[in-house]
Amino acid sequence: MDASSLADDDYDREAANRVADAIGLPSSAGKAFIGQHPLRQTIDPRAGAFLKKLTQVRASRILISSRLYPSALQTSTGHAASGCFPYFLPGLSDDDAVGLWRALGVSGSRQELAPMFRSFDSHPLLVQALAGEVARHRQAPGDFAAWRADHPRFDPTSLPLEQRKSHILLHALTGLDGDVREVLTTLVAFRMAATFDTLEALLVGEDKTCANVQGVDRALTELEDCGLIGWDREANRYDTHPIVRGVVWQLAGKQDKAAVYTALEAHFEPMAVPDMDEVASLDDLAPAIEHYHTLVGLGRYDDAYALFRDQLSDATLFRLAAHQERIAWLEALFPNGLEGSPALTRVDAQGYILNTLALSYDLFGEPGRARTLYSRVNELLEKEGGKPNLMVGLSNLGDLLRYTGALRESARILRRALALSRDVEEAFRESVSLQNLGYVLATAGQDEPARLALGRSQHIFMELKRNQSAGVVTAYLAEQSLWHGDVAAASGSADRAWDLANAQKFEADFIRAALVQGQAALGSGDLARADERLHHALARARAVNAVAFELSALVAIAELECRHGRLADAKARLDDVWDAAERGPYPLYQADAFNVLAGIALEDGDPEGAIEAADRAYRAAWYDGPPFAYQWGLEKAKVHLLALGAPEPDMPPFDESRFEPMPEVEINPRDKYWVDPDAPDFARRGVD
Repeated sequence: MDASSLADDDYDREAANRVADAIGLPSSAGKAFIGQHPLRQTIDPRAGAFLKKLTQVRASRILISSRLYPSALQTSTGHAASGCFPYFLPGLSDDDAVGLWRALGVSGSRQELAPMFRSFDSHPLLVQALAGEVARHRQAPGDFAAWRADHPRFDPTSLPLEQRKSHILLHALTGLDGDVREVLTTLVAFRMAATFDTLEALLVGEDKTCANVQGVDRALTELEDCGLIGWDREANRYDTHPIVRGVVWQLAGKQDKAAVYTALEAHFEPMAVPDMDEVASLDDLAPAIEHYHTLVGLGRYDDAYALFRDQLSDATLFRLAAHQERIAWLEALFPNGLEGSPALTRVDAQGYILNTLALSYDLFGEPGRARTLYSRVNELLEKEGGKPNLMVGLSNLGDLLRYTGALRESARILRRALALSRDVEEAFRESVSLQNLGYVLATAGQDEPARLALGRSQHIFMELKRNQSAGVVTAYLAEQSLWHGDVAAASGSADRAWDLANAQKFEADFIRAALVQGQAALGSGDLARADERLHHALARARAVNAVAFELSALVAIAELECRHGRLADAKARLDDVWDAAERGPYPLYQADAFNVLAGIALEDGDPEGAIEAADRAYRAAWYDGPPFAYQWGLEKAKVHLLALGAPEPDMPPFDESRFEPMPEVEINPRDKYWVDPDAPDFARRGVD
């Protein structure tokens, strides 16, 4: 969403957009980012495989134009794949740059112009912007020599490369009339492209920038002619290039910025936000997003917090899973850096923002950063009291620790959250704690308490008519059935989880359900359905950067490829796992991936490679040691090592003395939510 604010060089660097043997790569491209990068992967790996196959076509030639070079067409050494020819479009040639300059009615000798253009990569935006300024020079319109004589400080060649673009634009802006400059300053304050209707409402009227609509139209036309803005005619929206945006906003004074933000706030404040059920994309929330950023710009952090909480939080968390955007928005509430507290007056608001930011870090694939913030939240809530909020913080932290390697601590924290929920008689929160605790216990292979926790959680959710939450538990029950090899039960639960995901249409629920559907189909040997469901889950996970789901889907797809005998494709899927799993860290997915890799090595006749992979799977799954290990990853690794005649690694045994005491709390007390564990339908209680 912040693409309009990213400078070209920054975007290239972030995406590692470089190919070692490419022609036309700009001089601003740094050597440090040669190689592949996840931001240049296709969302669906089948699309990347298709691109690779195109390089083998000999009967025709295929031209692909793309802002970013697809990593599928690049080798691990940073070179273009065989059969592929990369050409990065550079700035204009000398002839074209001078030709553009002449077409805009500006004079100047080629000997003087060409070196100047080359100093800023002959960027067409800058050529056009500078030509527009020279053309408007009142003393001698269009005479470059006269204009330069009147601007003796203009000398881009004397500056470092990264400063030349700003230098050009600074001079290009000086000749703009005051009202045109104000229109441009207003436009760059927007987070998203601005519609003409919005600009008209902001700029036209008594004591405003323009007296009438024609004034706005004239200003926009002049800015477009100068190359300073772009016009999307179909949507009738206006936006600016990041170079322009940065320079214009930097030049605006504090009073000008405050005036623009005040006008934007008055414009967006009365606009209604659709109900969460009606939100399909971030565009539906555009007024609230712009309003939020104006409040931050005005330093009204408490008001920005309230707006985010009431109008943006639920829709962007549940419906859209827009975690990358949420992180950028919430970090703006920490003007002194994330090490400090949010700039909010109320302690409960600070805790809410810390927890919300941690949640987005967690779901965006940065659980290490999330863990630190969750711990800060809980420390804050411990001091301030407030059991309901502390329950939320403990549940979130406990759930995160399940897949990051701390099962014993996860179980302790979730048992404490469960006890707190009983203290305040909060049935829904009790069920959430049971759901997470049951998943932790199932991961550790503690089957009976896991079955009790998940069954009771399912029952409470259905009694409360919380079908969406019941769907999450149903997906967990499907996964537990898969671990036990009960594919039929897993398939039924997975399909029911998909149906329940439609209750509130939360994106994470659809991804989770599709994933277990695919895993169940893989377990039953229905490879066609497994292929469709797993790739569906992966595409949706990548579209919203849900890294944990992406890793799980990639591991399952690698196993699917192995079933088809496509060992190279299976390894390629796992190649997409290692960095993200290490960075997380996600030892659970590392264990799963190494177990699949061990199977691939066996199929490939590489027993040494299989032993190494199984050994690493064993170590990754060890966690705190049984009974708080990732039991199912550990069991698979043991099977591999036994079949290969290799010893199990020597790992430190579980040591209870290293941990805080486990809270005493009954999982399934005999109250109104008690469920008979001996009932034949216990595992499916409430599902139908």
